[in-house]
Amino acid sequence: MSARGALGGYRVLELAHFIAGPVCGLYLADMGADVVKVEEPGAGDASRTMYDAATVRGGDSSVYLATNRNKRSVAVDLTKADGRAVFLRLVERADVVLEAYRGGVAERLGIGYDACAAVNPRIVYCSLSAFGPTGPMRAKPGLDMLVQALGGIMSVTGEPDGGPLLCGAPVVDTMGALACSQAVVTALLHRERTGEGQRVDVALLDLALLANAARLIMALATGESLGRHGNAHPFMAPFQAFEAKDGWIYVAVWAEKLWAPFCTAIERPALADDPRFTDRLARMKHREDLRAIAGPIFRERTVVEWMARMEAADVLCAPVNTFADLPHDPQVRAGGMLREEDHPRAGRFTTLGPALRFARTPGTLRSGAPALGEHTDTVLAELGLDAGEVRRLRDARILA
Repeated sequence: MSARGALGGYRVLELAHFIAGPVCGLYLADMGADVVKVEEPGAGDASRTMYDAATVRGGDSSVYLATNRNKRSVAVDLTKADGRAVFLRLVERADVVLEAYRGGVAERLGIGYDACAAVNPRIVYCSLSAFGPTGPMRAKPGLDMLVQALGGIMSVTGEPDGGPLLCGAPVVDTMGALACSQAVVTALLHRERTGEGQRVDVALLDLALLANAARLIMALATGESLGRHGNAHPFMAPFQAFEAKDGWIYVAVWAEKLWAPFCTAIERPALADDPRFTDRLARMKHREDLRAIAGPIFRERTVVEWMARMEAADVLCAPVNTFADLPHDPQVRAGGMLREEDHPRAGRFTTLGPALRFARTPGTLRSGAPALGEHTDTVLAELGLDAGEVRRLRDARILA
């Protein structure tokens, strides 16, 4: 196995806050890239302090600690000419710039793609934004929740008789992080083949549309919106969460051949021949009748008991875990995503490991999330700035 990781030898400059940009940087860092987090002196990544005080460990929030491991931090004021000059010197020796400002900010700061490509034509410059580089909202700040709303995700989330709901996880931010990492690696592959750097744009709004691809395309084809179906599938039944005696279980009768085994598993074999439920279309038409019959039955047994019965019938199922359940779930434990990290300031805490598994170049946890400006002197020394110049910039409050 490679000790450097698949991306060892590549340097990434990260200009990002919160989730999407930093999680992209996290993936690249886990895979061995030297990710230098460029932060504002005094404040830094807003995720350091924006979350509940109860999550703070060693001066930074647990969210920041979890999404910024394996990185180095340089604190430089990019609003000042000397600060921009320092950043462009960093660009000269970098492979990737990852920025998640709202549209036009990087250009106004003088660190947009054109400025960076002028000092390093091989640079891969990835811009992550909520709404993309064009259109009336290009210059607006955006968050996951706003993109879920604009991109239609909220319109199909929630109960049929309720209003639109936000997903319980920042799914668009997470998709943005993964798409950015894919875009960066793809652009680096192109550069390896041709020597050409390039600008890459990733918009969270585009990813929200992609997340709904199958249902969105069907709606566009029929002219009818799908509406909300709670935790049920819009085109199959039974395909939903049922309340058991001690929790909830999700059951998916996704193929016609599983309908009769499902009926046997709930000890109602006669339902298989009930005219209301004989095929998928009939079950969809009478889904409320089916729900009324199955709901009380599921409340008679525990989740574990239902899991055993459904698995014996080859019906897809899963427990509906809470966050508190996850560390104890045998499949989650076997996957190894939840793991302990020892941090020099925060101490020992539970975090997430690399989500992608490579046999020869696995992702690694090499260092904890950096303090603001922790590596300023080291990184600038690598650029050739002498101690006197660094001291001058720090005295001028350009560096921290």
